[in-house]
Amino acid sequence: MRTLPAGFERTAVVAVDLQNDCIEAEGAWPIYNKDQLLKSAANALDACREAGLPIIYTQHWLDPRGIDALRYEPLTNGRPTHGVAGTPNAEIHAAVAPSERDIMVRKQRWSGFYGTNLDVILNRMDVDHLIMFGVWTEACFETTVWDAIWRDYRVTIVKDACGTATELMHMTSILDLANWLYAGSIIDAAELAKALEGKPHRAWKFDQPSAFPYTLENIRSLYNSL
Repeated sequence: MRTLPAGFERTAVVAVDLQNDCIEAEGAWPIYNKDQLLKSAANALDACREAGLPIIYTQHWLDPRGIDALRYEPLTNGRPTHGVAGTPNAEIHAAVAPSERDIMVRKQRWSGFYGTNLDVILNRMDVDHLIMFGVWTEACFETTVWDAIWRDYRVTIVKDACGTATELMHMTSILDLANWLYAGSIIDAAELAKALEGKPHRAWKFDQPSAFPYTLENIRSLYNSL
């Protein structure tokens, strides 16, 4: 195991909902950037495992009877439309599958912290910094990041290992997070690997709130500046 550079000593990885249902075309909610996400997420996971970082997966996992779904969540004949416990679509995608050492946190709400033991696990590990990526960017991923911030974790987002239905939805979500990502940073998977090796790398670091007043005209250039 390599010696981690400064800033990564008390770090864990949280991979949010990398499930077939949230990625594949035949799933409930396919994403626009499947190939890029799977490649980048796999590269990020490989780099983090090589660095010896603990890896935690969240997995949306609902009772087939819908008894633990949101009160007003749409159901089909009483059955959840996604994340149904025990079904192939609810499993983590094979391209980014967990290893035996990784930790699985199952959840019934969007945020990986709500009603789960995720915070207990991170506190037991004495973690103060999270490397985070996953799907859907503006839903389960974003709410999990916000809940991490509320709990005073520093967050590094791997932006090319996140995805959702459309590119615009993804970009706006990442910029929304960047605007309020106190003490956080945003990086891509290739640069993360360099950072974990202590090599020179490029990463955007939070400086001030609301630094990206995006419009339809400038959103892509602002996103690309991260």
